[in-house]
Amino acid sequence: MPTIADLKKRARAQVRAARAQRVNERPSRDRNIQAHLLDALAKLPCTPSTICAYVPLPNEPGGADLHDALARTGAQVLLPRVVRGDAPSLEWIEYQPDDPNLAAGTWGILEPVGVPVSNSESNAIHTFPTCVDVIITPALSIDYHGIRLGQGGGFYDRTLANRPSHVKIWSVVDHEEFTRDVPCQDHDLVVDAVVNDLGYFPIF
Repeated sequence: MPTIADLKKRARAQVRAARAQRVNERPSRDRNIQAHLLDALAKLPCTPSTICAYVPLPNEPGGADLHDALARTGAQVLLPRVVRGDAPSLEWIEYQPDDPNLAAGTWGILEPVGVPVSNSESNAIHTFPTCVDVIITPALSIDYHGIRLGQGGGFYDRTLANRPSHVKIWSVVDHEEFTRDVPCQDHDLVVDAVVNDLGYFPIF
């Protein structure tokens, strides 16, 4: 009988293969994702002053200019950089849209260059910025309960496990990847909303 790890590995492979088949659709899907994301941010009771986001990988939903689209809202945009160690996690650095401070980092992924923003606990191993309002994460799949299937490194699971309840996490996927269920374990991150090419979907 396959283990949860086996099922996750299989699910990741299926999503990656499907994304590779949608290369020609990627630009239009990403425009829709960004439009729905910006609309959802604009409709929040309080306009976010600080947003954590990410730089999408090739074929990953969101668009290569996602961080620039968010910066144009006037919010401070923080991007993640991998912190190596026994249990690697993420630290957050302010993106500079007028002079993009990005460089190839871990595994060739674009990461921000600079000094991390102040964290919730200065000596904590897995921390997140105290100033953030919304955290936008990538994902391979999200189920209807908000359980997130990531790439398998556990970076977001570890970094965001103990976030305050007022910090909301939204994940970006294609509409086919917002599904009935995903293989999960107790440590998997649960998100508050999904943004895909068809709209914004809060998790209840």
